[in-house]
Amino acid sequence: MVKLPDARITHSTSARLRIKIPSKKGDNSYFESLEQSLSGCNGVQGVETSPVTGSVLLFHDANMKGISRFAEEKGLFKVGTWGGEPTPLVRRVRAGFEDLDRRTKRLTGGQLDLSSAVFFSLISLSIYQIVRGNFYAPAWYTSLWYGLNMVFKSSDTKT
Repeated sequence: MVKLPDARITHSTSARLRIKIPSKKGDNSYFESLEQSLSGCNGVQGVETSPVTGSVLLFHDANMKGISRFAEEKGLFKVGTWGGEPTPLVRRVRAGFEDLDRRTKRLTGGQLDLSSAVFFSLISLSIYQIVRGNFYAPAWYTSLWYGLNMVFKSSDTKT
């Protein structure tokens, strides 16, 4: 049995998926073949590969598990997790925010979640800062939001 190259999902949205395959970095023929093969996956509309960075960018409307299964069945690569297990601190912080999100939804009858509440708060604060003439570096709450967003992204294990 041939061992498949290890791959990891480094970024994902509902329509895009970036996968890194470090062991094949620089292998032009592998990535050319990979591009052709992945184009045949159900739900994949486009594939861009970069042998230089060892990455694949998929434009899709498919299930990530289906894409992963397709890649394994075709002998292309094996997808691992998002980059490892989150640290205990990240898990605790994330659990706290997930609890706050549940409470926000319960308090508003499901009309608002934590992300939406923070989004509207940031928009309001941005407008307030613009009205005051403050066009400088991001305020503390913007930096905090970016930091928390990174925590959520880095500890997301859904594939």
